[in-house]
Amino acid sequence: MLTVKEGKFYLDNNEFIIRSGAFHYFRALPEYWDGILEKIKAAGLNTVETYVCWNLHEPRPGEYNFNGMLDIESFIRKVHEKGLKLLMRIGPYICAEWDNGGLPAWLLRDRNIRLRCNTEPYMTYLKSYMKIIIEKVKPYLHDNGGPIIAIALENEYGSYGDDFEYLAEIEKIYKEMNLECLFFSADGDGEVFCCTGSHNHIVKGMDFAPHDGSGMEKHFDFAQIYNIDNPSFAAEYWAGQFSWWGEEQRFVNKEYVKNNVKEMVQKGISFNIYMMFGGTNFGFWGGANSDTTGVLESAESIHGGKATSYDYDAPIREWGAYNESYHYIRAALVKNNDIPLPNEPELQNIGKVTLEKSAVLFENLHIGQHFKSKTLESMEYFGQNFGYILYKKVMSYDSPMDYIIINGLRDRAHIFLNGEPVAVRLRCKDESRIKLPKCLCKGDVLEILVENMGRVNIGPIMKTGDRKGIIDGVLVGIDDFLVKHMFDWEVTTLELNDIGSVNYKEGISQRCPAFYKGYFNAGSKNDCFVHFDNFKKGVVFVNGFNLGRYWEIGPQTALYLPGVILKEKNEIVVFETDGLKGNAELIINDKPGV
Repeated sequence: MLTVKEGKFYLDNNEFIIRSGAFHYFRALPEYWDGILEKIKAAGLNTVETYVCWNLHEPRPGEYNFNGMLDIESFIRKVHEKGLKLLMRIGPYICAEWDNGGLPAWLLRDRNIRLRCNTEPYMTYLKSYMKIIIEKVKPYLHDNGGPIIAIALENEYGSYGDDFEYLAEIEKIYKEMNLECLFFSADGDGEVFCCTGSHNHIVKGMDFAPHDGSGMEKHFDFAQIYNIDNPSFAAEYWAGQFSWWGEEQRFVNKEYVKNNVKEMVQKGISFNIYMMFGGTNFGFWGGANSDTTGVLESAESIHGGKATSYDYDAPIREWGAYNESYHYIRAALVKNNDIPLPNEPELQNIGKVTLEKSAVLFENLHIGQHFKSKTLESMEYFGQNFGYILYKKVMSYDSPMDYIIINGLRDRAHIFLNGEPVAVRLRCKDESRIKLPKCLCKGDVLEILVENMGRVNIGPIMKTGDRKGIIDGVLVGIDDFLVKHMFDWEVTTLELNDIGSVNYKEGISQRCPAFYKGYFNAGSKNDCFVHFDNFKKGVVFVNGFNLGRYWEIGPQTALYLPGVILKEKNEIVVFETDGLKGNAELIINDKPGV
């Protein structure tokens, strides 16, 4: 068992220095787990750290998924097979730049719910889920012959709240389930974080970024004030940076990483490199930064939706190649090249792919679920987790009203009148009135397609949740003195989990939103990248697998395509919301887009 004595970790009574690398199993296809773990071990690390994503494991209340990318037991066994130890961060909140910080969207169906505090019904749902997860992981504890040496208690709670009863309840769940191991917390390296991040008997791990110069001990000063026996432990040493749409690509100073890791090794400081391998926010799984922090004022997206790539400028790149920082870490830990360095992956260049068929969304609404609603409600109200939602209003009367206002847009809306595009509006940035091309008359059809660009994963907004769609209502008005609510809507939820029933026509329609389909041959199962230069905004599917979002505003310029999903002949579908910029063509090659 991992224990603490006189400011040091001991594993089975032998001093143990944690040298860990973060790798989230749900950000890579399972066919890649072995190779990534081998590279982590070849860097000289002895431990892996991973989060556990509640929202994907329990996509509906009481409905669990532990298959494929979510086969957590298979992942744990592979860690063990490589001779590595494992730090598990069950959560329930994980941040991770992940949708809703890993908390399920369905929690937000209850408008009165309060998250990350000791309140009902949140705690009932949390306990039910955590008992399922604990039963999964308990056989793999170190004392049971497995690799798990420590489990995190919540995550970065010192940045969020001060409900010590909540933290105690989570610890109580572990103990009632006889989960015998060391518990730790992860928080920023300052008193403002340490004072509420966990109880003082819990090992406090510190989170911080690379910096110039020496003096690593300063990052652990406050942890040791609250727990005098606390080891020097960097729970997250940020060896890279994530990116969000509309901002420049973010990188860290590799010389800082080189010097900091070298110093931590020399001084016997335990650390976890976040991220050692970043991976990908496939599908709609990326989160968002809070628009209440003031840090995104220069961004095109204000809301701060995370890019699809979670490459993180990490030591192991999104496609498995080595970054410069990898070699610095390996040089600090591996002497005389005693551990062989695995080969870098081979990529493939497929070339131009022409899309030949198209399908207008409004002619294919059968792929969604349909509801009638007196008032406008959020995605979560209708049981929707991800994707798009369409609100439709058929006018039953003539009126002189010629503009609308969307209250509570989350996050980006396309407005149509009688099938013709009127405007695009973005959360927080474009909340002005929307002028219609004419007064609304009986029989007119007003449609608003709203895209969920990722739920906020950090900050005060998480207490009540970041609901998606239209969370307040639509007002209709005339001139400057009259606005009134619009009632009686038809609603279609579009998660796009299965687009196999879309009805395509030959040729390329210019009417968007639309699906565009084509085919290409692959010479191998090597990885590659889909470049979307002729498209503006949407998502890409290859053989039914959702590679994730693209957006012309960058910084990401291509989507990572894992070679293991390829066949000799492959189907590619692009769902485009904003319109083509040129021919319906894509380039698939060996050039990364990050």
